[in-house]
Amino acid sequence: MILLLVIIGFCVAGSLVSSPKAYFSSWWMRSIAAVLCLNLFLCSVKRLPAALANYRQAKARRAGAFGTWLCHLGMLLVVIGFAAGDFLSEEYSIYGIPGSMQPVEQTGLWVRIDDFEVQMRDDFTVEQYVADLTVTDGSGQEASGSASVNHPMNAFGYGFFQDSTGWANTIDIYKDGSLQRSDIVCVGETTCPDDRPALQILFNKFYPDFAVNETGSYYSRTPLLNEPRSLFTVYYNGEIKGMDFAAMNTAVRINEYGFVFRDPTEYTLIVIRRDPTERMVGIAALIMLAGIFLAFYWRPVYGEEGGHDDGSIAE
Repeated sequence: MILLLVIIGFCVAGSLVSSPKAYFSSWWMRSIAAVLCLNLFLCSVKRLPAALANYRQAKARRAGAFGTWLCHLGMLLVVIGFAAGDFLSEEYSIYGIPGSMQPVEQTGLWVRIDDFEVQMRDDFTVEQYVADLTVTDGSGQEASGSASVNHPMNAFGYGFFQDSTGWANTIDIYKDGSLQRSDIVCVGETTCPDDRPALQILFNKFYPDFAVNETGSYYSRTPLLNEPRSLFTVYYNGEIKGMDFAAMNTAVRINEYGFVFRDPTEYTLIVIRRDPTERMVGIAALIMLAGIFLAFYWRPVYGEEGGHDDGSIAE
C-alpha cells in the first residue's frame, strides 16, 4: 500500500511536468515499478499456500479462495506488460493531405491518404475525424480502410490511429513574375525560393473565416472557408523580418519575389503503433478483474453446510 501511494504521488507530479513521456521513462519511475513488481511477486508466492489451503477447506464457492491471489497476480502482469511495452512497442507518425503518400520509417510500409473528412454538427463542433487510408507493404500487398478517433485501422500488424489535424496551403513562389516552384506547406513548416534559401516563409496559422474582435485579437468565426487568411512570418538568415496575413490567391511581394497562398486543405496526422504486449496486458487486466470479483462477490463458504455462508473465513 505504501508503494502504491508513492506511485500515485509520482503520477500526480508527472501530470504537471512539461515532458511527461520523459518523466515516466526516468530511472526513478522504473525503479519504483521494479520494486512494486518484486513486492507483488513475493506477495503472490507468500499467499499461494494459504489460498490452496482455503480452497481445500471450503465447502462452496471454493474458487473465491484465489480472489486476492489473482488480484496480485493480475496487477503484477499488468505492470510487467506495460514495462515490456516501453521497450518493445513501436510508434511512428505521418501526416499529409488527401492524395499524398508517405513512408513509415523503419517498417517498409507506405501509407496513402485517400481522403480525409471532418464531420461537423450543425453548431460547427466536430463530430468525427475520418481518414481513408491505403497501406502498402514491401511486397506490394495493399490493405485499405478507415481510421477515426477511437476506431483505428489495423493492417500488417500495426494500428493506424487518427491523431490530429491541421491546415495546409499551396504556396506558389514567383521571381520577377515567373513561377519558380509550388510547395504544399502545412502549419509550422517553411518554404523558400530555389535561388534564395536564406529567405524563409514560415506558415504560422490558418484562419478559415478570418475576423477581428473588439480587443484586436484575431479569430475564425466558423471553420468554413468564408474569409480565409494565412498568418506567415518572413525570415532572412534566421532573423525575423516581418509577420503579416495573406489572403488567398493574392501575391505577397518581397523584393523581386512573390508568394501566393492558395487552395487551403486540411491535413491529417496518423499515428502508427505496434505493441506486442497489448494482448498480455489485456489478459492480465481480466485476471485482475476476475480476482476482484472472487474476492468481493464469491467468497468461499466454510463449515458443515455447503452453500451457507456463516461468515467464517479460514486464515
